[in-house]
Parts: sequence; C-alpha cells; structure tokens
Amino acid sequence: MKESKVITFIGGFYIFGGIIILLSLIFNGSALNIAFDLPNVPDYIVKLIVSLIYIPLGYLYINRIKNSNWVVLVLAIIFGCISASLTTKYNTQPFIGNLVYSCFVIVMTFLKRKEFKNGLKTLLKK
Repeated sequence: MKESKVITFIGGFYIFGGIIILLSLIFNGSALNIAFDLPNVPDYIVKLIVSLIYIPLGYLYINRIKNSNWVVLVLAIIFGCISASLTTKYNTQPFIGNLVYSCFVIVMTFLKRKEFKNGLKTLLKK
C-alpha cells in the first residue's frame, strides 16, 4: 500500500511539537500547565510528559507502527476536547486552531488506518 504524505506530515508535526515543547522547557516558554488547565501541576512536569509522549509517538506514527494510530487518535480527541473547552473559556484564535487541527488529525487518522500494518520488529530491522 502506498504511504500517504498526510500521515508523514502529522507524525512529523508531533515530533516538531515535542521538540518545541522541550525547547520551551529549556528557555522558559509559555506555561502549558495553564493551557491544559492544570494549574496545580508544575509546568516543567507537563512539558516533559507531553514532549516524551510526542517525540517517540510521532516517530512510530511516521513508520506506520500498529496501534500508534490509535494512540494518536486518543490524544487528538483529548487535546481537541481541551482546546474546545479553552475556546469557549477564552475565545481566542490559538485554541480554535488547535481544535481544527485535532479534528483534522482525527479524520485523517481514521481514514488512513489501514496503512498502519508494521510491527515494532520492522523498526529494529532498519
């Protein structure tokens, strides 16, 4: 089956986002604990957890590893709900953009789910 570029784009965007979050951890970027509505959790913990999930998940997603599509789907639904909640709370464009992107990821991941046939052994052979 031909690999679609949209899946590569989404996976690359997850890796890019994870790297940006790590850089914001180093250079004191915006507070993600507030963006995720978790004011009682230290910001560095939220950033570290999100980046440690995003980077390897993006790599697995690009390589079309089984079940990585379902993890991305679940994350997109969770972050889409968070963005929808924050959109109604603050009514600002970044949260609307995040909501639209989450919807895009959900739709494309569901439509392209048949591409995810590789196992972890495929990565080890490379």
